[in-house]
Amino acid sequence: MDEGRLLLVQQARGSERYWLLPGGGLTAGETLADCARRELREELHLDITPGTPLALVESISPDLIAYPKHVLHVLLSATVKPDSRVLRARHVPTYDRAVLRAQLFAADELAALDLRPPIAEFLCACLEKLPEQLAYLGRRW
Repeated sequence: MDEGRLLLVQQARGSERYWLLPGGGLTAGETLADCARRELREELHLDITPGTPLALVESISPDLIAYPKHVLHVLLSATVKPDSRVLRARHVPTYDRAVLRAQLFAADELAALDLRPPIAEFLCACLEKLPEQLAYLGRRW
């Protein structure tokens, strides 16, 4: 988050284009904070300071035979280090082929996006005030 804006990345699967929070999978022995730092550095060349976990979301494919996927998303708060150029931009350069583009969005822009998992309402609330305890957002696909 940056000055009331949220950083999202756009990816594609087939002809679908959708937005998600930047990040990725843990490697063995890596903490959540270390993973967040590494992923943002790899995807966007951003240096962040990870904060606390905000929420858990389960994304379970509705057709586990055709698309066997079950992901547990752990949403962390984070701030971009002050010397980063993202603080002065809307569009952020990407450095990962899986990321089509990265952009900062205001809360009123989130509802119009194909956001995965669909947690725009929660993210809008976070832009207003971070939750005081970890939230379980349930199964969202």
